[in-house]
Amino acid sequence: MTPAARRSERQRGTPERQWLSRLIPERYHDLALCLLIWVALWVFLAPAVFGGGVFAASDNLASWSFGPYLQAARREGTFPQWIPYIFSGMPSFASLLVTGTRWWDFLMQLTIGLTQLVGDLLRSDAARVSCFYIGYGIGMYWLLRFRGHQRLVAFWGALAAVFSTFIIAWILIGHNTKPWALMTLPYGLLLLERLRQRFSLLWAALLVVVLHVMLLSAHVQMVFYLGLFYAVYLLVELLVRALRRENPLGVLRAGGILVVASGIAFGLSADRFLSTLEYTPYSTRGSLPIHLDSAQRAKAAEGGLDYEYATNWSFSPQEMITFLVPNFYGFGKLEYRGPLSNNRPVMLHTYWGQMPFTDAANYMGIAVLLLALFGVWRLRRDPFGITLVGVALLGLLLSFGKNFPLVFDLFFYHVPLFNKFRAPSMALVLVQVAVPILAAAGLSTVLGWRWQPEPATRTFFRWAFGALGVWLLLGVIVWAFFEQSYLEAVARSPIGKQYPPAIHAFIWSQMIEDWFMTTFLGLATLGVLWLFVRGRLSSELLGVLLVGLLLWDLWRVALRPMELERRRPEETVFRRTDIIDFLKQQRGLFRVADFASAVPNASAYWFLENIHGYHAAKLRVYQDMLDVAGNGGGSVVLNPFLWNLLNVRFVITPEPLAVEPLRLLFRSQQTGAYLYENPAALPRAFFVDSVAVLPPLDILRRLQRGDFDPRRVAFLEAPLPERIEPAGEGATAQVLVHKNEYIKLHVTAPGRNFLFVSEIIYPPAWQATIDGEPVPIYKTNYAFRGIVVPPGTHTVEFRYRSPAFERGRQLSLGLNIGVLLAVAAGAWLEWRRRKRSALR
Repeated sequence: MTPAARRSERQRGTPERQWLSRLIPERYHDLALCLLIWVALWVFLAPAVFGGGVFAASDNLASWSFGPYLQAARREGTFPQWIPYIFSGMPSFASLLVTGTRWWDFLMQLTIGLTQLVGDLLRSDAARVSCFYIGYGIGMYWLLRFRGHQRLVAFWGALAAVFSTFIIAWILIGHNTKPWALMTLPYGLLLLERLRQRFSLLWAALLVVVLHVMLLSAHVQMVFYLGLFYAVYLLVELLVRALRRENPLGVLRAGGILVVASGIAFGLSADRFLSTLEYTPYSTRGSLPIHLDSAQRAKAAEGGLDYEYATNWSFSPQEMITFLVPNFYGFGKLEYRGPLSNNRPVMLHTYWGQMPFTDAANYMGIAVLLLALFGVWRLRRDPFGITLVGVALLGLLLSFGKNFPLVFDLFFYHVPLFNKFRAPSMALVLVQVAVPILAAAGLSTVLGWRWQPEPATRTFFRWAFGALGVWLLLGVIVWAFFEQSYLEAVARSPIGKQYPPAIHAFIWSQMIEDWFMTTFLGLATLGVLWLFVRGRLSSELLGVLLVGLLLWDLWRVALRPMELERRRPEETVFRRTDIIDFLKQQRGLFRVADFASAVPNASAYWFLENIHGYHAAKLRVYQDMLDVAGNGGGSVVLNPFLWNLLNVRFVITPEPLAVEPLRLLFRSQQTGAYLYENPAALPRAFFVDSVAVLPPLDILRRLQRGDFDPRRVAFLEAPLPERIEPAGEGATAQVLVHKNEYIKLHVTAPGRNFLFVSEIIYPPAWQATIDGEPVPIYKTNYAFRGIVVPPGTHTVEFRYRSPAFERGRQLSLGLNIGVLLAVAAGAWLEWRRRKRSALR
């Protein structure tokens, strides 16, 4: 292109201005591109948003199991804090399992309530979750616009951020609170940049709202990583200004406001987080397993997760190749269609790396990665660019976990909260956020060369084409000479041992196809940029090709883990079966031991109390009982003695079970599961003749052996302050009312007797009264409750009252009112400031 032609085109405007101005007036360009981000997401998710399908991932199903429980609480006008339907009972709100209607949190209703409205209108939970991605994409667009990028670059960068494979995979696999938290990051960065420039009450109040929405996600690990991003951003800004001898006041102001805003945001959700802090010491996230020996305890971080468990999902340096070839280590799931499936499509877990399993590769797009590397060089002196590089490197090093313990161990043993987290690979979210922003900087520079060529122009294209050429040549060499060694590596892996050689060959073919396809797409994107810079490609075609190639690259990978169930869950996993019908007809209070359900928490859907379930932070006493006395490898209860103590009257199994004294009732006609009755099940509450004191681990071992009669003796960890008498014939206990947070019993005690209640103990919240007078609850048989009852007939009541929740709710209500007033006052002050500026 001649200099005269360059000047003429520069006068006509940037690429997206020429392209969009023919269709839409310029003042609507930003709005139009934000709407296109929305459209792109709903096109990608169309089968679930509009087609009536659902993403039937296990995490989604586990969550949907609690729908009837929450609906019942709303009908009764109660706030659900205890759920009796999984693990024999556990805190539901404090454990971040579910959330009821927090009417006192007006800001939540005004923000997250909108996403729920979208989901309700479209009758699609995917539509609700997609709102988080829409918010994230639009936020990234405005962040890039604020950084000075033209609209096409901001649009391209926002799409790259939203459709980064593992980020978009969250909605497909049911990790719905992660995009909720991530959505807030670009808005937080924008507001901090504004506050660094000058103070504004409106921006400060809006920062509180943004942080509040982030905390509402209740995904503490994601919140930690986003907080780490903010910390690195402020630290870099401060250090750069110190080195350049610039005034640091703006950075200090932004940092100070961030600290205050974080405190207020915490207070806005104080009911949730104070409850969680109250729960943590009693959960698996806040205390070590009782059975660890001294060496294991020394290795583990006191008060956190076991190190080995916490580092199970550690990313490995060699798996960084999936940034370029997403299928190199197989994939989370791939669709196979061949002779082994009679040419029918089946989804196979094909990941053969060193993690237990994964749902997708951490692929961000080959052109995105290439331009991000160039962006690193272009922003090497920019504080925000240094922040992005620092955040990406820190996230990558943390993700290595036990595979590179130098950095991870520093955080695990010395940074508060970090030892409560598992899956170090989740830290890669910092890489997946930083890379698209860096790529946008690289793309912006390359597009600018059309009007202002630089010496770096030829160098960039020479190195970029050369690197992809070498990568293509390397792919040809691997294809020609390393097939056998690759197949042998797959065969040696745990997943490879489960599959025949034909599947190993399938994994190989998918990998090599991926290698060549990503290289082709990278070369095609470079070719488009080169033609544009040379003036041989119009601005209109540039936008179409850049966005088209990006979506082709990312969608072809991101769609792989998508499994859509066309039928609604109530027609499949939650359909009413003959076993459910039978159990719902039974009278009295009882629990079930469900070994057959494909959805761990499905019993909650039918209000059946199950001794099993799924949750990442269950009560420590219950997990200890599973580990030591359950005889089921720490995940289920296979010990008949515990079944009896847990009031398990019915056992459901996928296969026949020959265990005394179980009695087979029938086999399900719908599912094939077997239903057994346990005639030896003990009542939910009964009197015990005596108590004995043993160390906690010894009590669990007695439970495991089942060598005592629970009606004759109960085990405590400390002596009672008063003597008790044998219960005798006249002692009776009857449960009159059994609700989530309230239990009422009618008891008759011949003397001063000890009442055992087969309910899981949780000291911070459960309170007991006898005839309205408070009495202490004793930790009995390690995980259960017991009280001393005086002679006579009495009413015994157990109430769930969390002091932390009550204090937090009052604080949340007051702060909600204050923040709403601050937003209104800040908006008025900004309006007055702009009005005065206009008059000048």
